[in-house]
Amino acid sequence: MILFLQPNDTFFFRDGRPFTKGEQSEGHSIFPPLPSTILGALRTLYIAEHGDLPSFYAGAMAQTIGTPNSLGSMQLKGVFLADKRDIFFPIPLDLVTKKKENEKKLYRLTLRPADPNGRSNASLIHRLQWVGPEDVASETDGKFWPIDLHEYLLGRQNEFMFRKQECFVHDEPKIGIERNRQTFTSAEGMLYRIRMSRFRNLNNKRSALSEFGFVVDYHCEEELPAKGMLKLGGEGKSFRYEQSQHNPNPYSTEDMATLKAAIQQASAFKLYFATPAIFKQGWLPAWLDDKTLCGRYPLSRTASLPLELITAAVGKPTTIGGWDMAQGKAKPTYRAVPAGSVYYFKIPDDSCVDDVMQTFHNQNISDYQAQEGYGLCFVGAAPPTSLSATNASAGWDTITT
Repeated sequence: MILFLQPNDTFFFRDGRPFTKGEQSEGHSIFPPLPSTILGALRTLYIAEHGDLPSFYAGAMAQTIGTPNSLGSMQLKGVFLADKRDIFFPIPLDLVTKKKENEKKLYRLTLRPADPNGRSNASLIHRLQWVGPEDVASETDGKFWPIDLHEYLLGRQNEFMFRKQECFVHDEPKIGIERNRQTFTSAEGMLYRIRMSRFRNLNNKRSALSEFGFVVDYHCEEELPAKGMLKLGGEGKSFRYEQSQHNPNPYSTEDMATLKAAIQQASAFKLYFATPAIFKQGWLPAWLDDKTLCGRYPLSRTASLPLELITAAVGKPTTIGGWDMAQGKAKPTYRAVPAGSVYYFKIPDDSCVDDVMQTFHNQNISDYQAQEGYGLCFVGAAPPTSLSATNASAGWDTITT
């Protein structure tokens, strides 16, 4: 089911950094919210609609939303910034802006063999480089229109427009202090500040009701009501929600045939991550060898897909943590690959293209918390590389399956 969530007031989503009472005075926020934050709100809504907390703790909802220590069948695909019509996606990190250009344009980096005389702490055989004379920079604070993502993934354009995040949301800082509940006096050393946010309206004004919100793609054996209210984020802010016709998948059936042909021609493809991904080896998935960058993605107990990572565009890590209400302690903190990261892979031959599409496209492949919406990726076309199939397959036989 696809839901469209819109806030009734300001909102605030904590990042993974500590905000301990009396120690830190600044509560850092993140936008858009992490997938696990959304999943927690949906589970809470399910409890309110189908029972109560004692029933949940007793395991009455284990089949659908799990228990305090496990997840049931409820699965989150992803969460996206959107308006009533369109979804806005994170900008792929293999696109850059020209520093002295006023237009909000993005340009593709060029895939080239790595300079043997260059220095790097990664053994990538190709590099993504800017070949023009201008100074360029990565754009991590903007959003992509769906038509641009569509053309980018199919490799049809080299220039794209984008919108800065400030076009969608603006900050409303809030300063507060803890008070004694008996005397109502202020507590010493308990002054704090948090950065509340509010959506802008389509005319970029602050006063009118905004049409922006969050699209949530989730699955559950017993669906939630088609519309209603839920609490989400810091201070239990209320959001209204309704079932939506948004479609996060950027491809039509005809596009899939075009994409498969492009992958066959290039013997390579790219993975674009629409949500953060948590990998066991930092920026590398667990199934890739950190030395050879070759690996076999498991398809079943007896089959696997041989791939080689040829290059990647990865941003600064996103800190993911939180508080475990059931255990009464902090959850493990992870440094996740941010949304918008792009990985290029070489395939051994044309026969595995269908496996690539079925395994990776519109699937969550995070090593941790994939069921909570992390690691949602889309398959895209990659340019042909100079890497021969013989060289590409050299390291595959050494990978343990």
